[in-house]
Amino acid sequence: MEFSQVVANRHSVRDFTDQPVSREDLVDIVRTAQKAPSWVNSQPWRVYAATGRTLEEIKRRHAADVAAGRKGGSDLPVKPRAE
Repeated sequence: MEFSQVVANRHSVRDFTDQPVSREDLVDIVRTAQKAPSWVNSQPWRVYAATGRTLEEIKRRHAADVAAGRKGGSDLPVKPRAE
């Protein structure tokens, strides 16, 4: 596929179902994402996939934070390109 086709076919999804994603699909997604370039080849990735009770607890805490007006923060410091 040509790059222009990749860009033209790209889309964002913001409406999700509650259908579980298989472990095989999660592994495939992460393996594919590992091939993406990173800023100055920093490769800062750490991937965690939460499912089951852990995912439900994350959702519960997030909903509580939103309801309380608490905002999240970046996991990585933002650096100027010159660095």
